[in-house]
Amino acid sequence: MNAAKIILCSAVIAVGLLLLSRPRAAASPLPQPVQQAAASDSVPPLVVTPRMRRYARTGYALYFAGTLYGWALLWGVLASGLSARLRDRAEQAVKNPWARLAVYYGLLTAGLALAQFPLAWYGGFWRERAYGLSAQSFGAWLGDWLKGEAVTWAISVPLIMLVLRLIQRSPRFWPLWLWGASVPIVAFGIFLAPLVIDPLFNKFTPLPPGALRVRIEQLAAQAGIPHAPIYVVDKSRQTRTTNAYVTGLGASARIVIWDTTLQQLPSDEVVGIVGHEMGHYVLKHIPWGFAETLAGLLILLPLTARVAGWTLAKRGARWDLRGMTDLAALPVFLLTVSVLSFLADPITNGLSRRMEHQADAYGLAATHNGPALARAFVYFASHDLSDPNPPPLVKLWLFSHPPIGERINFVLGRKNALPYGT
Repeated sequence: MNAAKIILCSAVIAVGLLLLSRPRAAASPLPQPVQQAAASDSVPPLVVTPRMRRYARTGYALYFAGTLYGWALLWGVLASGLSARLRDRAEQAVKNPWARLAVYYGLLTAGLALAQFPLAWYGGFWRERAYGLSAQSFGAWLGDWLKGEAVTWAISVPLIMLVLRLIQRSPRFWPLWLWGASVPIVAFGIFLAPLVIDPLFNKFTPLPPGALRVRIEQLAAQAGIPHAPIYVVDKSRQTRTTNAYVTGLGASARIVIWDTTLQQLPSDEVVGIVGHEMGHYVLKHIPWGFAETLAGLLILLPLTARVAGWTLAKRGARWDLRGMTDLAALPVFLLTVSVLSFLADPITNGLSRRMEHQADAYGLAATHNGPALARAFVYFASHDLSDPNPPPLVKLWLFSHPPIGERINFVLGRKNALPYGT
């Protein structure tokens, strides 16, 4: 499979998705009007429109088609001998092992990124613009995309070198050695992300003084975290959607609110959302997530070694690969990890949904304002085009949060009711 065929295939998939998802009426490029605080506890109905369904379905299609296409690309790179040729070119260009890896992996990721660019453009730029959810120009989006690719390359090179060294020194037990090394690496990555990586893409500032900050600080004091850092991120540079999240570890832990959330939601709903995020903070969900990641790696790494070893034994000679430490064998590992991670998605997303439900319960208990949370969820679904009631298989495989319809029912105490918006 040559590069032209790969790019053409990607473009065909992107065009197909583009035609499938084209809104019947053009989405307004203007920001939605800011909602005013509700005067009562009434929760508006959640109307699932054809536009919401189209957006959701194309998102699901993009995920599954993109996953299969990524696997096909990696297989094609191996079966065509391209990986071996890239290795040979890197060996001819430089002698230093680090430089050789940097050259090979740079060529590999550049080729894969080029082949996947039509899907990245469709999913990350065109689709969001077509539905009125993006605030970026193509140039700004492209800059962020290139920056993300460069950051991924810079982080991956030393990690790949570590894996190769461990395989060389301990061909049999390298997965266990790598697991041990992953403990400080993952912890350091979670700690550094909000301090080093996130500021490359956005500006973070403390929540400014005012009535909202006073209310949130009171909520934090009641939760036993009076000094919890709360930041605002300028996501309005990139999107018109709304969100908030908790990130970091130890001294870098913080709650982050998108500025679009502050602009579009009334204060009682923002307080409800922050209460949910405080739930993650108080319930130690990031440390728990860290522990679950390590437990998953303890299973994933030995499986990767076994599957990759079997693949190399069966097809290595045909693909001109020299063994597990050969640079050209890297796509075998990437493909193996990708497939195993995909198969594990129902488990990891199920664990995530459990934590998100716990955070909803905490936010509800902390704010005593289920209707405000429910109104925020209705807004998320209608404005951000979130699917409130996805098909069971989609929920199982893709949803890291409980569907909006279930969350609204929970915060309103509607037990045994059909999901809100059904």
